[in-house]
Amino acid sequence: MMVQIEVAIKGRYLTTDSKFLKSDLRGGTCCVTALIAKGNLIVSIAGDCRAVCSRGGVAKALTSDHRPSRQDEQDRIEVLVSNYNILKLHMLFG
Repeated sequence: MMVQIEVAIKGRYLTTDSKFLKSDLRGGTCCVTALIAKGNLIVSIAGDCRAVCSRGGVAKALTSDHRPSRQDEQDRIEVLVSNYNILKLHMLFG
């Protein structure tokens, strides 16, 4: 069930992104999704946003900011760029 939910959410994010890219809009976008399923809270983000939950008046961050200054985000970006460059080389040399 959880995998199906993850696939569904990811699919909607990708569909929305595709439609946004085809539109004439020039602004940025971000999204927070929160879903409660079978007693589990599922949270996802895209873009420059943050999910926060409050319990008893105390706020707790549910997500981490996607900032290039964070080492794990730098590592993630480097992997994406590396994979993209490998794909381009593969396409070039077939």
